[in-house]
Amino acid sequence: MSDAIDDSDTPFQPLHQGSALQTQLQTLIGQELTTLEQGADVVATLWQPAHCPLALLPWLAWSQGIKEWDESWPEAIKRQLVADSYQQHQYLGTRFAITNALAHFDMGAQISEWFEHQPMSEPGTFRVDVYVSHRGIDLPLIKETRKLIDRAKRKSVDYNLHMNLQAKPVVELNSIHCSSSMTTIYPYTH
Repeated sequence: MSDAIDDSDTPFQPLHQGSALQTQLQTLIGQELTTLEQGADVVATLWQPAHCPLALLPWLAWSQGIKEWDESWPEAIKRQLVADSYQQHQYLGTRFAITNALAHFDMGAQISEWFEHQPMSEPGTFRVDVYVSHRGIDLPLIKETRKLIDRAKRKSVDYNLHMNLQAKPVVELNSIHCSSSMTTIYPYTH
């Protein structure tokens, strides 16, 4: 019996041809890993409100606990709502949460609680004065404002809503200030 191995009977290819196979496998696996790496970069941006594709933004909003979503909102408002959702949830039930919820829609708010009124109002209530300057006040705006306040306020309190139309006139003020001074110098005398 001979100690030499007959290569023709083995299903494996000789070692000197294995390097070509290894090169091909390495090329294919490298392409797949590159694709996966690029996919991982895309997945990382999906969680960033500024970079998330607009079509996937409602899903990101849902994952961040945003209860209501309107496709008619401008893209900038949608992205800002998602970006601010953590802070909004952190302060739910406070004045800040209410004013912040309204500020996203370009509405100012002034909140006063029952003990700040003269005479005092019913305990456990508050008043919200909302200031709108970018559009007229209509029923859909009032309903949307109530929704925003209801989501941000403490659930145990009631409130009165006062909608105010506020004009922001642009006044240009020009002024010129002219002055002059005349100095006379006299000789020094004793």
